[in-house]
Amino acid sequence: MKPGYSTKGLVALTLTLGAFMGLCAGCGCWGKKEEPVQVAVLIESVPESGASVLMAGHDQGYTPVTIYGLQPGSYEVIMNLDRYRRKIETVTVTEALEQKFTMEMEPIVGDVTISSTPEAEVFLDGELIGKTPILKKVLQVGSYSYEIKHPDYYPVKNDFLMEENFKLEFEHELRPMESQLTVTSRPSSANIWLNNIAQSQRTPASIVLRPGRYLVSVHSEGFVQADSMVVLEANAPQTVHLEMSPGKVPQGMVLIPAGKFTMGTNEQSPDERPAREVDLPGFYIDRFEVTNQAYKKVVSSHTFPKGQDNFPALGISWTEALRYCEAIGKRLPTEAEWEKAARGSDKRIYPWGDIFSPQMSNTKETELGMPTRVGYFYATPSTHGCMDMAGNAYEWVMDWYDAYPGNPDVTKDYGQIFRILRGGSFLTEKFEARTSARHFDRMDSGRRDYGFRCAMDARE
Repeated sequence: MKPGYSTKGLVALTLTLGAFMGLCAGCGCWGKKEEPVQVAVLIESVPESGASVLMAGHDQGYTPVTIYGLQPGSYEVIMNLDRYRRKIETVTVTEALEQKFTMEMEPIVGDVTISSTPEAEVFLDGELIGKTPILKKVLQVGSYSYEIKHPDYYPVKNDFLMEENFKLEFEHELRPMESQLTVTSRPSSANIWLNNIAQSQRTPASIVLRPGRYLVSVHSEGFVQADSMVVLEANAPQTVHLEMSPGKVPQGMVLIPAGKFTMGTNEQSPDERPAREVDLPGFYIDRFEVTNQAYKKVVSSHTFPKGQDNFPALGISWTEALRYCEAIGKRLPTEAEWEKAARGSDKRIYPWGDIFSPQMSNTKETELGMPTRVGYFYATPSTHGCMDMAGNAYEWVMDWYDAYPGNPDVTKDYGQIFRILRGGSFLTEKFEARTSARHFDRMDSGRRDYGFRCAMDARE
């Protein structure tokens, strides 16, 4: 030990420092240790609640959920909710004691298009969303139900399941509500035909029908058949009254009065020449082509597509047509009779006049490619009231195919080889639908557009 130092003084100093430090520790002279901040965080999801929440490595429950005891910092939040895409987002928790985070969930969607004929209202899950067409409406995945409503048509319901990215399309042809047609006549108790199909009722009668065009015909013995075209709208009752005049014309036929007319023409095909005056006695001819329904009553083996009862009987040969006519007490018209019934006395080119339009008859120009029911082109009858004498079905007549008197042409087809057909068909062009046009074929040929109508001698 150096001179001047006392060990006693050193011990005293050491003890004094230790006591001081102990005193400071006891009284907090060095400061108190701080506890970490504890934060409460509210997690919400939109547009729907109920999403599961994974945060801070633990399942925290379902939104809205409050998570306690979080320390400030960044956290990854993972949320799952049915029909929504999985949501992953990083949030920053600050030292604020209460905080809220709202997560927007992206729905999983597809789209649907709904159309109808006619236009109608659409209710999706009971809620009106507009009128058809509903185009590419975005919907969240899931099950849906819609109903299409129109006051004059039966409603349509449909259920569907929307999946992710589906593009669904639904088209509906609405079924119209029936209408009531009341048919009256003078005299009453007349037989009724609708589109040339016999009805069980007699006038006056009320008949429930689907909307559409109806040729209404009534007939009583001793009177001339009366007709009227009626257009029925959906769910709209209508009444038609028909007046019959006295006469002996058989039902379904028209009287072609005796007299002269010009047959043939000098301006078209060689076999139509020469134009000449022909004098005929009066006769009756069917107003319509013989229908499938009528033909099958006589020829039970005859077949035809369902729903075509009142379409012309087709695929008929000349021999079969003659046999049918004879079976019901009638005959085939002569070529001159057919042309007079179609042409009248004014030399018209077509049964309705000289101007052709595809809307006037069923020819190739109409582009239907198939026959129509008889009388469909009701607005274009011949001058004598015969229907479908241009187009729809070729019609057999009685005559052999031969040159007209005064025609010097000689061809190998003339003579007692072929029988004549008139009027053109749905397969031929307008040239063949002219009232003077002639077509010929073997009498045993029954092409798919060959039909006929019947004739009778006029009663005294």
